[in-house]
Amino acid sequence: MYGIVQGVGFRPFVYNAAKKYGITGWVNNSGGAVTIDLTGDICNVKKFVIQVVKNPPFPAVVNKVRCVSLQYLHYDDFNIKRSSKESDTVKFIPPDMGTCENCLKDIMDKRGKRYRYAFANCTKCGPRYSVIKELPYDRRRTTMNSFEMCSSCKDEYTTPRDRRFHAETNCCQKCGPSLVIINNKGEIQKCEDVIDETIELIKNGKIVAVKGIGGFHLVCSGRNKVVIGELKNRKKRPSKPLAVMMKDINTVREFCEVNEKEEEILKSSKRPIVILRKKENIDLPENIAQGQKKLGIMLPYTPIHYLLLEQLDVLIMTSGNISGCPIEYKNSSALKNLKNVADYFLMHDREIYVPIDDSVVKVFNGEECIIRRGRGYAPSAEHMEVQDNIVALGAQEKSSISISKNSYVYTSQYLGNLQDFNCYRNYQYVIKHLTGILDVNPKIWVYDMHPLYVSSAYKKEGIKIRVQHHHAHMVSCMAEHNISEKVIGVIYDGTGFGLDGNIWGGEFFIGTRADFNRVGHFEYVDIQGGDAAIREPWRCAVSYLYFCGYDGKFIKNIDKNILDAAIQALNSSLNCYKSSSLGRFFDCIAVLIGLKNFITYDAEAAIALENIIDENVKETYKYKIRNENNVFLIEIKDILQGVLNDINCKLNEGTISAKFHNTISKLTCDLVLKLSKIYSISKVVLSGGVFENEHLLKAVYYELKNNGLEVFFNSKTPINDGGISFGQIAVAEAVTKKQSRE
Repeated sequence: MYGIVQGVGFRPFVYNAAKKYGITGWVNNSGGAVTIDLTGDICNVKKFVIQVVKNPPFPAVVNKVRCVSLQYLHYDDFNIKRSSKESDTVKFIPPDMGTCENCLKDIMDKRGKRYRYAFANCTKCGPRYSVIKELPYDRRRTTMNSFEMCSSCKDEYTTPRDRRFHAETNCCQKCGPSLVIINNKGEIQKCEDVIDETIELIKNGKIVAVKGIGGFHLVCSGRNKVVIGELKNRKKRPSKPLAVMMKDINTVREFCEVNEKEEEILKSSKRPIVILRKKENIDLPENIAQGQKKLGIMLPYTPIHYLLLEQLDVLIMTSGNISGCPIEYKNSSALKNLKNVADYFLMHDREIYVPIDDSVVKVFNGEECIIRRGRGYAPSAEHMEVQDNIVALGAQEKSSISISKNSYVYTSQYLGNLQDFNCYRNYQYVIKHLTGILDVNPKIWVYDMHPLYVSSAYKKEGIKIRVQHHHAHMVSCMAEHNISEKVIGVIYDGTGFGLDGNIWGGEFFIGTRADFNRVGHFEYVDIQGGDAAIREPWRCAVSYLYFCGYDGKFIKNIDKNILDAAIQALNSSLNCYKSSSLGRFFDCIAVLIGLKNFITYDAEAAIALENIIDENVKETYKYKIRNENNVFLIEIKDILQGVLNDINCKLNEGTISAKFHNTISKLTCDLVLKLSKIYSISKVVLSGGVFENEHLLKAVYYELKNNGLEVFFNSKTPINDGGISFGQIAVAEAVTKKQSRE
């Protein structure tokens, strides 16, 4: 049996079902699958198989069953046999899961042996992927192997009716991991109860680095504006919103609008951060998410969190890292690298083998949409008719990798920006770990076309395939929705190396998984400043103004000498690149209406622009789309002129933002409808990081649907660059198949 059948209590479930129906034989973990060898009365065998396949215990999922008849062997009983390591089976790596209700009761039960124990878990919850060294999933192949079970835990582990029967991470106060508090000088803090001490530290305005399942969080009171500001300053992230952990769903409802689907996701065993709309005039510090209409909220998912939230109701729970670096997950490294950010460290001695950050999701159109794949969602396994041993290396920022084996594509967790050396080192580690655990011998390596991406330097033996960035975006959505025929692809993005050597990002494709034609795009603008233009969006604004024949007087709060130097550089085409990026156009408008001249995190200016939209405004700016050699070009000048006129007329920023968004939505739909008629195609794919803008995605999606088109967007795979590697594998498979036919 193949699926999520390891690390979820599946073998104990099979054992008890066998006893119920008088079945003899055995069950074991085989590679990444479960094998059952059984004998019994034919009627009882049928009942047994139906129960095991159709009604597995949560969170097990049976994806595939292979049955074979063997020579009869006599068995006296039914047993759980020692696991076997097989390389040719379909493997599903169990994800880390939030604490279940029964384990929560255990840690709150004063009479029980796990009262207030921070590492209580069972077959339905606890660490999995983050502690697994190799498959099949057994304790000896995890970081829990260093903790020998006491006699009481061993009894639970071997008792069929116990819910900890074959719970590989089983432990208690006597035999499991333990907590300690250390200050940022490396000194152990002596106290009666480490949890109570940590609560007092947080109440007193301290920042504590707390080690969880996949790494460290930086934690402080979610009600203390001063300490929140201090945390942002220490992380050098003055504007970026911080994730919040709330005590329970009632606390969440106090501060945010929560629909049924959002509540379901919040309370699921995956326990992601869910992006929720804030209620008005809530009693929380504004600097948690300055200028934002939404908050990133999660519920507690480990015993440590539940214990901390006994006396606290709102905690800042942000990734424990230095800005731009991967999450810290080793005790020594965290003490070294976070000592200037955290005042104290609440850490434990259970080794994290694979670091993994929190997942981030939102609900759009009633669907769960993954923004960042992490704990609970990684590694994913999606069925795809694809050859074995392809490794797709993803993008530069929001990187991930994808690997093919046994008609499944496995996609890693979010791995960050590869320009940071530590992120790249972790990226290499994850490639080695996943290819090893899945028994993959890479034959095909898939790269982004950008010659300067760090992943391009990842040199390995085998076939090398380069995939255009936006084609990978388009195909990631096609593969998710099992689309193979031609589609219209609308790919709105910030950066992507184009076939002509320019930077693309406002693209209209007609294509399949194997190839595409670029049939439309925003016209090219010379952007001055190289990569600095992304961090300093005022450079985008001056570039768009220059392109349309205006000077820099509309840009405020930039030194005149610096502004003049940029204009001179544009005159001389010095350090400039041609870009069709819609992301850069959004940056330009954000600068012109006075929102952001500089950013401290990805897409900050565009996010600020979306957050001020006046939803009541329905007007648009004028725009033109011209046909040049059968390629449609969206002109910039009329749109920019409309924005500048409104600025001169002192229209408020919310109105200008709304009119700009409405214009982009309308011209997108106009061009798609035109292309649909010309090419007789009714399927439309929307992908790329700009479509994280919910206002834009919603407007385009519904308008095209209302015009009778089938419209698809990423939900299981991130619509941003986190989905690139998944698309790359699908492209590589289609390309190699096409080449073999030719």
